[in-house]
Amino acid sequence: MKVLVVCFCLALMLTGCAASTRVSENKQQADSHYKMAVAHLQANNPTLALKELLAAVQADPDNSDIHAALGQVYQRKKAYLQSERHYLRALELSDNDPRYQNNLATLYLDLQRWDDAIDNFDKASKNLLFVDAHVAAAGKAYALFKKEDYASALKGYDEALALAPRYAEAHYLKNRVYLAMENLEMAEYELRQAIDIVPQFLQARYELGMMLLQQGRSEEAKNEFQLIVNFAENSEWGAKAKKALKTL
Repeated sequence: MKVLVVCFCLALMLTGCAASTRVSENKQQADSHYKMAVAHLQANNPTLALKELLAAVQADPDNSDIHAALGQVYQRKKAYLQSERHYLRALELSDNDPRYQNNLATLYLDLQRWDDAIDNFDKASKNLLFVDAHVAAAGKAYALFKKEDYASALKGYDEALALAPRYAEAHYLKNRVYLAMENLEMAEYELRQAIDIVPQFLQARYELGMMLLQQGRSEEAKNEFQLIVNFAENSEWGAKAKKALKTL
C-alpha cells in the first residue's frame, strides 16, 4: 500500500511538472510572437502584426497586453467591433488598467461615441498611477469639443495643462476651440503658446502663418513660413510653406 501511495504521489508530481512546463513554454511562445508584432507595428505593417498577435493570444489567452495590442491593430485596420472586444477583455484581465481605458476612449473617438469616450478618458485621467493622465484629460476635452460644449472643452484642456504645463498639444487644441468660437485673438495666442514650447511644431506654425496671412499681416506670415522651410524643407509642412511663400 505504501508503495502504491508513493507511486501515486510521484505520478501527480510528474503530471504537475509537465503541465507547468507546457504553461511556461506557451508563455514564452506568446512573448516571442508579441515582440514580433510590436516590431511589425513599428515598421507600419499592421497585417503582419495581427498575424503574430493571433498566434500570441492562442498561446496565452489571458494576457492583457496581448489583448490590448490586438485592440490597437484592429483599430488601425478599422475593424472596430473586434477592437472594442479586445480592449474590454484587456481591461477585464488587468483590473481596469488606465492605459487600456485611454486606448478604448480613442476607439470611441473614431466611432464618434463622444459620451463613451468622455467616460473612459475621465477614468484614465483621474487615475493617480497613470503617467499620461494629461493626454487622457486632453482626449476628454477633445470629445467635449466635438459635442460643441466649448466651455467644458476649454476647462478640460486647462486640466491637461495643469498636469503637464509644457504639453504643447493642449494649447494647439485650445486654438481649435477658440476658432470655433470665432475668437481669433485667443486662437492666435494659443498657437503661439504651442510654438513657444515646441518651436518645431510645424503644423501649429503653418496654421499661425495662414491665420496671419488672412489678416493681411503678410510679413509676419512670411516669417513663419520661412521658419518652417528652414526647419524641415522636405517635409509635408515644408512643401506647404514653400507654396505659401510663392503666393507672397
